[in-house]
Amino acid sequence: MVKSTVEELKRLGIGKKIRSLRDEKQLQLNQLAEKINLQQTLLSQIEDDVVPPTLATLLNIAKELDVSVDYFFIQQSELENVELTRVNERLNVAKSRDSDTARMTYNYQALAYRLKGKRMEPFLVEFDSGIDEKPVPLSHAGEEFCYCLEGQIEFISDENRIILQPGDSLYYFSQTPHVLRGTGPGKPKGIFVLLPE
Repeated sequence: MVKSTVEELKRLGIGKKIRSLRDEKQLQLNQLAEKINLQQTLLSQIEDDVVPPTLATLLNIAKELDVSVDYFFIQQSELENVELTRVNERLNVAKSRDSDTARMTYNYQALAYRLKGKRMEPFLVEFDSGIDEKPVPLSHAGEEFCYCLEGQIEFISDENRIILQPGDSLYYFSQTPHVLRGTGPGKPKGIFVLLPE
């Protein structure tokens, strides 16, 4: 039986961890929302595990709360120097587009989330190219690498509009406001490696 999106989010506990860190730092919801340039209502929904955060939002939250992104995915304390993540151990951050009005153009899986102290954050990202929307450009500190596995992935910034085909890769500085989306038929997929600052 497939778990609902809300059940899966609650299992991961991302929102609960964000709220706990925010409370530790004595930040009000509106203060954190302002610092990461996010609507307070959306941040509240993320903390309540109703809406999953985008990767850019999660990176901005992690930076503001002074933790690494993997903090939000770690569920046990047994951390080593090598991490093997089996296909059935990936952590999915997905959403039901029918029940979620705050639309997101992709779902993602954390591919390495238990190894403490790592600098890179790898994700498998699946885009939904069937949504007609105008995504808002996002930015965060660090660098990103994208490798297109299937379909077409479009990168849009003020200066560039690039379409990646299977086998193409792209490396860019994340502080430039950018949008990534799937184009064409099907559900484009890519491997993304983020190097937060």
